[in-house]
Amino acid sequence: MISFIEIENFRGVAKGRIDGFTRLNIFIGKNNTGKSTILEALAIALDPELIPSIVKRRGWHGIVTVLSIFRLENINKNIKISIDDRVVSIEAIVPHIDKIEFLIKTHKFSEKILSLNLDISKNRKKKSFTCYFDSKGEYKLIYQTKTELLSGENVIFVDNRSIYNQTPLDAYNSIFKHGYKAHERLIKVINTVYPEIRDIRLFSEEVGLEVIYERGRVPFFAMGDGFKSAYVYLAYLTSIEGGYILCEEPENYQHPSSRKLIVKGIIEAAKRNQIFISTHSLELIDDILAEAQDIDIRFFVPNLDENGILTYHSFDKEEAEFRRKELEADLRG
Repeated sequence: MISFIEIENFRGVAKGRIDGFTRLNIFIGKNNTGKSTILEALAIALDPELIPSIVKRRGWHGIVTVLSIFRLENINKNIKISIDDRVVSIEAIVPHIDKIEFLIKTHKFSEKILSLNLDISKNRKKKSFTCYFDSKGEYKLIYQTKTELLSGENVIFVDNRSIYNQTPLDAYNSIFKHGYKAHERLIKVINTVYPEIRDIRLFSEEVGLEVIYERGRVPFFAMGDGFKSAYVYLAYLTSIEGGYILCEEPENYQHPSSRKLIVKGIIEAAKRNQIFISTHSLELIDDILAEAQDIDIRFFVPNLDENGILTYHSFDKEEAEFRRKELEADLRG
């Protein structure tokens, strides 16, 4: 597990550090206080090769999208993200004309290209690579050095885009790529809310996934939207072990029953992974507090001042239960 993160010149954060991470970490607070930025910084630190998806996850608006990850688009100062055992430095550079011509010829890039050079130091080992972006949002990773490659951590970032860009069949296939035990974990979680469901399987391409009950089967497409999106969410949560799961506002577009299902998935996943969540939902927190009997939880309330200085205060689940009314103020303001 990681215990802290330090961020410089990334998104709206000029400088800041958060300490005290535990098994399940929940960022709460009003909009524009840095919650999503912290999740993105964690993703980059844990697996720097996620940089293209982090750059593009808020939408693509041309080359300025790449510049926007630097505070106030100040590319004269590098981004620096540090966690317990590594430091990631990011520098924006206009490529040399030879590299531009190479990318246009071999990868069909447009002529307007900007690159991000990433240097990663971990336990005295180093890796460097460059991510090139063109104005259409196409990208290419190219390693600059032949030093020993540092593999990224087992990390997933779950947000609205990842949920609604993946079909239930995609989720089903991804589960089985991780083995039948992952599927068993998913069904076990579903049974905590829907004990009548025996299994979810694919018997024919024509019908698609089917939900199996004791007395018959129902096509998955006939299930409610909340159940469908919760199934996709659970596929992410149950497919990873010994890694890190970053969840942005998991309550979005969920019915109470599907929200409870996702919470049970989060608690189950926290037994095998370190989890970081951002949320605006008091109901989600109530559900987590009710379920997380044996999981260490810490809440973080970040704050960004006008100069981009990131500060925070934090508390454990016992204090969260005690000061619930203040918690609602932190969430909704």
